[in-house]
Amino acid sequence: MGIQAIRYTMPDIDETFDAVLRSSLIDMLTTMLNDTELENRRLALTTLNSAAHNKSAILQPYLGQLMPLVMDASVIRPELIREVMMGPFKHKVDDGLEVRKSAYETLYALMETSFSRINVLQLYDRIIAGLSDEHDIRALCNLMLTKLVMLDADETARRLDAIAECFRTILSTRLKENAVKQEIEKQDEACKGVLRVTLMLHNAIPAASSSMGIATGQHQTWRTYWEWVAKDFEGLLRNIRDEGREGTAAAL
Repeated sequence: MGIQAIRYTMPDIDETFDAVLRSSLIDMLTTMLNDTELENRRLALTTLNSAAHNKSAILQPYLGQLMPLVMDASVIRPELIREVMMGPFKHKVDDGLEVRKSAYETLYALMETSFSRINVLQLYDRIIAGLSDEHDIRALCNLMLTKLVMLDADETARRLDAIAECFRTILSTRLKENAVKQEIEKQDEACKGVLRVTLMLHNAIPAASSSMGIATGQHQTWRTYWEWVAKDFEGLLRNIRDEGREGTAAAL
């Protein structure tokens, strides 16, 4: 209750209140991010997220202490995944999913407000891992990639092969014949999201798909992936390009 209450006070602008936060916020966050209760850790992450948006100056000197805890919270915990019976079917329930989602949302917030204080190599490690996670986390990681290609194009280029492998896996997913409407819609959304980011990366880092990349021997996995996408998903890519042009025209 305490950590949740602090979250809702973050937008307040008051020097006296900020002085109190400086003396207690970091210790409170550290304690709660290490708490044994999943819900307490999730609430601590949402509070840290709010602090990143509203009190970044207080957080930034301590990100070296807080970031490892956020990174750790984004890791899949097999011990938190259990099977439950739903009628005659077994269904996996991941009790750690909400904590991971909050962790990625917090990483995104810190990336926007305190990028210069973040270890980009470690951040990218978690993004690549997140591209193989659940749907909502993959969507967050796609969003982070659209920011990172502008914030650190060089590191994004170095990660293209790993990104290509994750994207190919998503696009190659085949649902069962008895898949329900919600599963079909979710997969369609996932494929469109991947193709949008693929096109954006291709446009932002054209050398990776060009003869220059071939000459240097770099990005072979990405080039093979792009050629596959350009051929097998030509119609969807054309629709995405058209949507982009329509959006630009509407903005003008």
